[in-house]
Amino acid sequence: MVPVRDFGVGRTLVTDTRPPSAGSNGVEPTVSQIVQPAARTPAWRVVVIAAVAVLAVAIGALVGSTLLANRAAAIGAAAAYVPADAPFYVEFRIEPSEAQDASLREILGRFPDSGEIDLDEPLYPQMVAAIDEMLAAEGAGVSWEADVATWFDGRLAFTMTDIPTAAFADPVDPMGVPEVPPMILLLGVTDRTAAEDGIAKLLAASRESPSFTTVEHQGTVIHFSEGTEFGAYAVTDDQVLVGTDAETLQGALDTHADGTGTVAELDEMTKLTDELPDDWLMFMTYDFSDLMAEAMAAGASASPEMAEAFGSLMEHQSLRGAMAISAADGRVLLDAATDAPTGPFAMENADRGLSGEVPGDVLYYSEAGNIGQGFAAVIEPMKDAIADVPDGEEQIRTLESALGADLEELVSWIDDGAIVIGATEGEPYAGMVLVPNDMDAARRRLDQLASFAGLGALDPSSGLTVGEEDVDGVTVTTITWTDPNAGSGMGLGMPSFEGFAVEYAVTDDRAIVGFGDAFVRRVLALEEADSLAAVARYTDAVAEFGGPESAGIAWLDITGVREAIETALGPMLEAGDPGGMYASEIRPWLLPLDRLVGVTRVDGDVMTQRGALLFE
Repeated sequence: MVPVRDFGVGRTLVTDTRPPSAGSNGVEPTVSQIVQPAARTPAWRVVVIAAVAVLAVAIGALVGSTLLANRAAAIGAAAAYVPADAPFYVEFRIEPSEAQDASLREILGRFPDSGEIDLDEPLYPQMVAAIDEMLAAEGAGVSWEADVATWFDGRLAFTMTDIPTAAFADPVDPMGVPEVPPMILLLGVTDRTAAEDGIAKLLAASRESPSFTTVEHQGTVIHFSEGTEFGAYAVTDDQVLVGTDAETLQGALDTHADGTGTVAELDEMTKLTDELPDDWLMFMTYDFSDLMAEAMAAGASASPEMAEAFGSLMEHQSLRGAMAISAADGRVLLDAATDAPTGPFAMENADRGLSGEVPGDVLYYSEAGNIGQGFAAVIEPMKDAIADVPDGEEQIRTLESALGADLEELVSWIDDGAIVIGATEGEPYAGMVLVPNDMDAARRRLDQLASFAGLGALDPSSGLTVGEEDVDGVTVTTITWTDPNAGSGMGLGMPSFEGFAVEYAVTDDRAIVGFGDAFVRRVLALEEADSLAAVARYTDAVAEFGGPESAGIAWLDITGVREAIETALGPMLEAGDPGGMYASEIRPWLLPLDRLVGVTRVDGDVMTQRGALLFE
């Protein structure tokens, strides 16, 4: 054994090059061990802990977004080590660009001053200083500035290259030890020699370091140790790779050497990543195609009918996508791109105008098209699967007989629709505005619901009642359930639950369904000037992130939700918080959170989603 490097007081790396064994073709791995007087932290743990420390600080500051002027997402060099069919790959720019950094600091300035961040100075150096203070306080003997920053390019990535098929075994052994999936943590490298020296110092400073065996693969030395979750690492010209085992790193090196079929190069994936902004803080791709195929194969042995039904649904759904989070102009933005759904789930862009038909004080609003066909496509294969189990077909037949229609027919009349949740004068409400493709079918199906409830109302103890009222020439049907035990109280000062009401009305071109006794009447009497479409905070946000002509829109008024909760729980907040902690410590951190908006569009065979968290 020949000592090759001093790894610190009392520790020496010694290499034992073994003679070839029979049948080895003259190739034997080089076995290296760190000879040390006491157990210390594994080297990979030091690297991971340091990386995660930076990552944690970065995520804590991840409160921004980006303008969409620049497309073509710039994936880092780490992606070249990841096969295109990896279940997912995520990359963080721990050291953001100057533009991203400035935007993050601007957003952080909207929150209360914690006294820990200087908003006039770049964030990354402050993160490094905070980590080094922590390491110094623990007497680690290493620092990020001296031992990591000298070679780290500011990008950290993580991938899971496969998910074991044993995860889908049926039945699952409750006493079995789950197989650890192959995973890799990648840190970008600007100076390979500095990276090797830095890792050597981290090893030397570690408290528990196992003995490493080394093997050369694709011109790179892999260090690995058995019996640990992340038991292997390697340093290349542009990456430090920390993986679950040597085989996983060998696969990553093979992918890199082959130069094709990587996350960064696959046409099916790049058509999605091309839709994303270039300057981001976090980027992610996922591809669950193989995973779903394996799950379906595993499930088919236990329940072929259910597997077939599920497969018929998933064949039209996207199992592959990409997304990015970035920072600019006082908002957090999530950009995402996936393969567009097909068949019964196909979507198209349209200006449905439904925001002009719901109250302006809604707190949550979501609209989409082709709703009924999508629901029917889900119901039909599930019925087929249930019909193949004992008594299943008879149960379905009984249920459909009671409802007076096939289950698919209960929803197939719906075309476009919007769902809303809101509050007015402290009272919550919820409802749907639906655009039927068959007005007669809409009336028939909703009247069947009332008839079904009327049968239950024949029993006085059921608490059900059904009534009708004419509102400006439109019949509003109300189905009310009252709790027979209402008024008993809970003994805790809380109001008891007394029941609920469902109302519906069918006009010449709409079906309106409300939960509670306010929504339907408000919609029937609504002027467009009082609708959500007249609220600038909504219309401006939708226009910025794709416009009303879309496949779908989602909106959440965070400020309105906070104010509604404060109004509803005001006395309880005061009674339960005599020290005023909510008002002084919590509420100031909530005030900057204003609204969430998301707009989905379909362009060819790609579906894009632009979502933003906006701040005040």
